[in-house]
Amino acid sequence: MNGNIGFIGLGKMGLPMAKNLLKNHYNVFGTDVNVDALMEFKAAGGNTGKFDEWISDVHSIILMLPSSAIVNKVLDEIISSESSRPKANQKELMVIDMSSSYPRDTKENSKKLEQSQISFVDAPVSGGVKKAVEGTLTIMAGGTADHFQKCKRLLSAMGTNIFHVGPIGSGHLIKAINNYLSASHLLASCEAVQLLESFGVEPDQAINVINQSTGRSGSTEYKFPNFILTESYDSGFSLDLIKKDIGMANQLFKDSGAATSLPEIVFQKYSEASNALDKEADHTEINKFVSSYLLKGGF
Repeated sequence: MNGNIGFIGLGKMGLPMAKNLLKNHYNVFGTDVNVDALMEFKAAGGNTGKFDEWISDVHSIILMLPSSAIVNKVLDEIISSESSRPKANQKELMVIDMSSSYPRDTKENSKKLEQSQISFVDAPVSGGVKKAVEGTLTIMAGGTADHFQKCKRLLSAMGTNIFHVGPIGSGHLIKAINNYLSASHLLASCEAVQLLESFGVEPDQAINVINQSTGRSGSTEYKFPNFILTESYDSGFSLDLIKKDIGMANQLFKDSGAATSLPEIVFQKYSEASNALDKEADHTEINKFVSSYLLKGGF
């Protein structure tokens, strides 16, 4: 057995990640508000229960939660739980935040955890549900070199491309920028392919040509063939979540005083799409929203 791990957040990404820890012989205690997710996790061999029931038994806690606000609340609860125990019963504990959190919050959380002698690494992921299931995620970790080395083996159970990108908060920063770039590529690709289609170019042929040319991206190479051209729109990553990440990146550019309007434009388009489409819309459905405005005036 590789040790006891806590996992808070068994959503579309978190559940397969926690299952991969089980496959790699970790003893995992999982917590989530979704009863169905808990039942599926338990059926896979996991332990369930509220975190204060198992926190004393684990050496690491992984967070895979939907927002910084929820992460902040959970971390305060972890600090409170650890602080309430007699010092003789306290042990070395590491928290790994694999959510898409706001880097400034991550730095503040690191200070609070350090005061409680709890180690902290931010290690968000990229690759979507498919790679979460396969255990082939890209993981970008921020924190000290020592903390990264201590959790690298654990991270290797969930991903194959694992990077130490800098001090605490760096992982969350590069994740936000990565998702902003991904969203920008997707929006531009949807507009481009629909324009080509209006000239009589078949979308699949357009994608084939682009993918052999310099305009290719993850959107044209993966999202278009699998989710857009098939009209399945089931990548497993919601429009609301990518809108949140773009909003975070947009704010980061503003906070830095960067002289650019592109993040704001991309964020505005995804916000409009989120308002226009179904609440549960997949992020690849931005293609449907593009159809509603791109060629309204004709040529």
